[in-house]
Amino acid sequence: MLKENVWAIGMAFAIAMPVEVQAQDDIILDPINIEQETDDRDGAGLPQTRITGSQEGPGATTIDSEGVVIRADGSGDANTALTSLPGVQYRNDADTDAGENNDDVLDLKPLELSISGGRVTENNFTLDGIGINSLTGNEDPLGNPELSRENNVPNTYAIYGLHSQTQFVPTSMVDEVEVIDSDVSARYGGFQGGVVNYTSKQPKLDKASGQLSFSYSTDEMTDYVLGTPDGLNPDFRLKPSWTKLSYSVVHNQPVSERTAILFGYGRREAESRKQMDVQYKDRIVKNDSHSDFYTLGVLHEFGNGDKLTVSGKLTSYSQGWDSNDVEDFHLDVETQGLSVDAKYEKEWDSLSFAGINARDVNLTLRGAWQDNETTNINPRTEMYNWYAWYQRENYLTNAFDAWCTADTTENHTACRTGGLGSTYYTDNRKQLIAELTGEIARGSFTLGASIQEVKAKRRGTGFTFYSANERYDPLDPFAGFTCPPGDTSCFAEQYIDVRVKQDPYNVSVDAIKTELWAEIDQTWGDFGLHAGLRLDHNDVLDNWDWSPRLTGRWSPHDNLRFTLGANRYYSDNYMAYALHDEMPRGNTQLRDHDSTTGVVDPWSSARSINQGQYSYTQGNLKTPYTDEFTFGVTYRDKWTDGTWRLRGKHRKGKDQFSRSPGANSRESYLTNDGTSEYNSISLEYSKAWDMRRHSKVLDSVSFYVSGVWAERETSSLTYFNTDGDGVDEFIYYAGNSYTLDEFGQVTGNMDIPVRSTVELRTKWAGGKYSLGLGADVVFGYDGVVFSDQTGIFTHPVHGSQRHDIFVDKRFKAHATAFLSASARIAEIRGKAIDLNLKVSNLFNEAGNRTATNSNPWMAGRSFYLGTNVSW
Repeated sequence: MLKENVWAIGMAFAIAMPVEVQAQDDIILDPINIEQETDDRDGAGLPQTRITGSQEGPGATTIDSEGVVIRADGSGDANTALTSLPGVQYRNDADTDAGENNDDVLDLKPLELSISGGRVTENNFTLDGIGINSLTGNEDPLGNPELSRENNVPNTYAIYGLHSQTQFVPTSMVDEVEVIDSDVSARYGGFQGGVVNYTSKQPKLDKASGQLSFSYSTDEMTDYVLGTPDGLNPDFRLKPSWTKLSYSVVHNQPVSERTAILFGYGRREAESRKQMDVQYKDRIVKNDSHSDFYTLGVLHEFGNGDKLTVSGKLTSYSQGWDSNDVEDFHLDVETQGLSVDAKYEKEWDSLSFAGINARDVNLTLRGAWQDNETTNINPRTEMYNWYAWYQRENYLTNAFDAWCTADTTENHTACRTGGLGSTYYTDNRKQLIAELTGEIARGSFTLGASIQEVKAKRRGTGFTFYSANERYDPLDPFAGFTCPPGDTSCFAEQYIDVRVKQDPYNVSVDAIKTELWAEIDQTWGDFGLHAGLRLDHNDVLDNWDWSPRLTGRWSPHDNLRFTLGANRYYSDNYMAYALHDEMPRGNTQLRDHDSTTGVVDPWSSARSINQGQYSYTQGNLKTPYTDEFTFGVTYRDKWTDGTWRLRGKHRKGKDQFSRSPGANSRESYLTNDGTSEYNSISLEYSKAWDMRRHSKVLDSVSFYVSGVWAERETSSLTYFNTDGDGVDEFIYYAGNSYTLDEFGQVTGNMDIPVRSTVELRTKWAGGKYSLGLGADVVFGYDGVVFSDQTGIFTHPVHGSQRHDIFVDKRFKAHATAFLSASARIAEIRGKAIDLNLKVSNLFNEAGNRTATNSNPWMAGRSFYLGTNVSW
């Protein structure tokens, strides 16, 4: 349906655009826009990139809106524009399950990022100055693999679709994005990775303006290659089949000299067709997903210069999912995030208090309200696990032939049907913020405070999972089982003898979070000091956390600066544990039958095993934190007039949350025994040339290159489950036994030791044409890989277990290239119409990743086509 309507939608949008518009101004920007300055040495006042950080600190990097579009992968996800930054890591180069299936394609949530060695849940994302961090991150204590990797019976208690962000910002709505990966201002807390500040399009008083954007891609525009180690497809898995469409409109309209309104709407959607397991009659199922983003802002400027901004943001996400392993198991995974805030800004030329004189003082008062929800909707609350064929017992039945066919070439054929009910996670937040900034003595100061009330809930409709069964044996002394009246889990040939029954539940946790911060920045000749102090408190852990932030600088020349930093960052992940502590557990019931008559016991007389309640609370926990030490050199060379930035980081995570086993598998205690460490050295160079003096066609050339060496180690004692459950999977390597979590230390926790990014951007013919080329380069390194062999070995804690055997491997160097181009195809009645092309993975490079037999297809070269209409 998307294919048939794609061009009709685009034409309808273009016709609907207002007539009274002006062509978009030509803007020449660098791929990394940190601090733009007009430099007459280039002859035309071309804005230059200065990689010197920002007012947020020397570790800040800002990408403008044009850079976001060029760096992103074309899907409309703004987070993908950040993946090539030196401090950002987003995927495991040695991934052995890197294949793409239709559920991967339907997942339109933003890409999760690791910054400066932190976990993907340990970043602080803000949108227009308001935090958009999920209180539970993307983790669930009860274990939830990605939907695209849920190939067996779905987890009975997990919530799928969790994400570290509550707002999903499309690239078309981004004005700029700032990433701070080190030396972070005391204004920011609640992270151990980095800070990502998104600034969306804002209302402006100068003139009416806007843009409509549209892009389109299908599986026919992606070159899929078999990524299995032997290049074969033994399970005959079909290539992913899908269609993706994204479109948006944003319009700024002054309504008076002092008031302006901005409205924006963006939508990303996808359709796919999925292959079910072979026993089910409905072999192909169709699903779709969409991610909608709305923004509305009103700016009013008072006669005295004060400003009032009222804005609202809404994210509405929905993804359909069908289990390949269970007939008619359909899940609607939905996320809703609503944020409303009001900001009042006032300025004074000077203020005096207690004999202290301040200049250019700015006061910001802000109130925010957020309502967020993640839901898994499944109307069916009973699930049955039957067998049509069981080779060991030579059991075969045609009872399920209407929807499930026995495959006697396999050991058994499971016929599963039903559902596990619906689950809901919600949180409501109210926040007040006050901040005072200005200049004082030889520099500037900042004072700020925030208080936030949080109400979080998790509830479920309950379910009954009929999990194990007893099958009729012709040698039994009876003709068939005799079932209790009305028992849907029993028939003459088979009955369920184990079930898990979970009653409906509704748990909640309330918290108050308080934040205070203060900073001062002073300069004495060639030397400067930026000192900050932050205080955080929440009444869940009930700790008072002091975070010092200190950066010194020395500038012996105008084009050279040295910095040294020492900082502490505290985690903000506490609500997930509090909710986990309140979660109930269902009862496991077991029943039998009379071995002489075949009469099956009713469930009312079944033996029950109370599974108890998950628990972590034992009190006196410390807040996890990371200490950071940095050095930096920024230099503008006299030969190319380009800017170089050299940075080094050492981070040590302490008091990290970890898990200590209790008396049984359901009792795990939360401790502060976890650790982490991260080290990196990065070098960047950026330069833009104005070519208008030398060419009548070429306007500008921008060049950026970066390289980074990094190593990362995270304690295996994580409290949450990771891939699988972290314990039931064992690995044998170099004479030692590891659990999956423990082995993360050996593999480097997704680390790529040395990598680089190169990017070239050009503009032509007065900005009517542009071309960008780039590549992400991974240098060769030593790692480990699964040998395709298993064996029985002894783990020091878990005893004798079957292990996957891993061996050493030298991973190859490789480069993944991308291309971005645009062309002005028309200017009609004041509208500038551009055609856009985005090509990812230009040379079909798979790197060191491989795929499994169940997900063998890896995406190679991918094309996105689109258009913009600007006014």
